[in-house]
Amino acid sequence: MDDKRAALVFSLLALAGAGARWALAPPAGTAPGDVRLAPGADTAPRPALRQTARQAERLARPLLPGERVDLDRADVIEITRLPRVGPALAQRIVAWRAAHGPFGSLARLDSVPGVGPKLLESLGPFVTFSGAITPMP
Repeated sequence: MDDKRAALVFSLLALAGAGARWALAPPAGTAPGDVRLAPGADTAPRPALRQTARQAERLARPLLPGERVDLDRADVIEITRLPRVGPALAQRIVAWRAAHGPFGSLARLDSVPGVGPKLLESLGPFVTFSGAITPMP
């Protein structure tokens, strides 16, 4: 008799769980992970947060066709938007520029450790230089 009761309790729990899952399931066509805010939640974005979000969105996206990064003025985050340039190389580019002055051209960018001819070739269409060229030390 105990086995029958245990099977009955187990069946009722499974049925209750399936009912709860059905009742709480998101509507059909909803994207996985979609978030629904509770009614009355404070959803007004704050101005500083909105500006930070816009800047993060701009820096996270790849470069648009025709968009260029000025290597004589760009910070590490902007430089990482370039193809084949990660955070470590972007940091070396900024450090080299701080120590030696603006690049002025792709030829001078070759002086940065880790930058070779193939990288220079791939970066050409995506970079610009606004600084005056100073003599190499």
